[in-house]
Amino acid sequence: MLPTEAPASGPPRSSLRPAVVLALAVAAALFVVSGVAVVVLPHADGPVALYDGPGFLEGWAQWDSGWYQFIADHGYVYQPGRQGPVAFFPAYPLLMRGLGGLVGNVYLAGILVTLASGLGAIVLFWKWVKERLDPRAAWASLLLFVLFPYAFFLYGAVYADALFIVAVLGAFTLVEHDRPWLAGVVGAVATASRPIGAVLVVALVVRVLEREERPTWRSAGVLLSGLGIAGFSLYLWARFGDPLAFGTIQEAWDQEAGLDTWLKFQFFRDVVDVGSPLSWLIYMAHPVLTVLGLVLVPRVFRRFGRGYGVYTALIVGLSALGTKNFFGMSRYLLAAFPCFAVAGEWVAERPRLRTVVPAVSGLGLVVLTAAYSRGVYLS
Repeated sequence: MLPTEAPASGPPRSSLRPAVVLALAVAAALFVVSGVAVVVLPHADGPVALYDGPGFLEGWAQWDSGWYQFIADHGYVYQPGRQGPVAFFPAYPLLMRGLGGLVGNVYLAGILVTLASGLGAIVLFWKWVKERLDPRAAWASLLLFVLFPYAFFLYGAVYADALFIVAVLGAFTLVEHDRPWLAGVVGAVATASRPIGAVLVVALVVRVLEREERPTWRSAGVLLSGLGIAGFSLYLWARFGDPLAFGTIQEAWDQEAGLDTWLKFQFFRDVVDVGSPLSWLIYMAHPVLTVLGLVLVPRVFRRFGRGYGVYTALIVGLSALGTKNFFGMSRYLLAAFPCFAVAGEWVAERPRLRTVVPAVSGLGLVVLTAAYSRGVYLS
């Protein structure tokens, strides 16, 4: 089967209702979980500085959420050698600022942007898998994506991941519908959301060349996707004299490029110091899921073609290479959406796993949502 073909037995292409209903149900449940956790559980590491949104939504604003709030309210500052907001790309905080003017609070705006982006990503993912997989495999893939233990970043967490993922899926969807210029514009939102978005430019080019025997000038439209990261780099150059300040500043997090980061020396040091069994389980989930993601890459190439294979290999491989101890990889893997599709196929072929895997994953999602809501450092 060619990567662009849809199985004849697949569900009607217009049927988006299952994804919408499932996404809304999970979102509603997680908002209850987060709200209850805020009321009944102690906070692990102190509240996010300057949080001034609705109290029952405080759980969605933890850790790096404070950086996005700072950018939305004050813009960028840069002090070499010190942690600062230039590490965070502008698309998400700009939306927070714009919507915040309407709803009266940038944190509330961030939660709404994440929720809308996450729901959009789930619907686009459902559309993508049901055009390529049989109905049972498509549904299993959707469940794995929606109930992934770190999927709370799709439902309300004030982080840029949901915006990035919906923009990536939107760009690929537009390419499949022969709209390369619009795909480039939407792709620019992705590259302005996270630094790893640069891999999307390469993947879109590969996908266009894969689809078209004789590319035309229209095909070049996907190159517009690079404008997001290019625009941010030009801003940093003009404002601070360093077009790559978002990478330079990583040294303040002890995560600059180099052998120590690439060979994960910090990971082996950290393993020794991890405390409780629960903390060890959370810590080890990141390298384990990273390995699983890398193992699935060859099957992505076989099932969906070079464009999606290149995207998945780069999004997983470069993310893993750039983290000093794998921590955060479980969140980054959300963007590797083709992995959920091939994993869903594998699960769908095994009747017992079709029930067990989503149930266990969903339980993990509830637990991690509650933990994140009380300031436990998860990613």
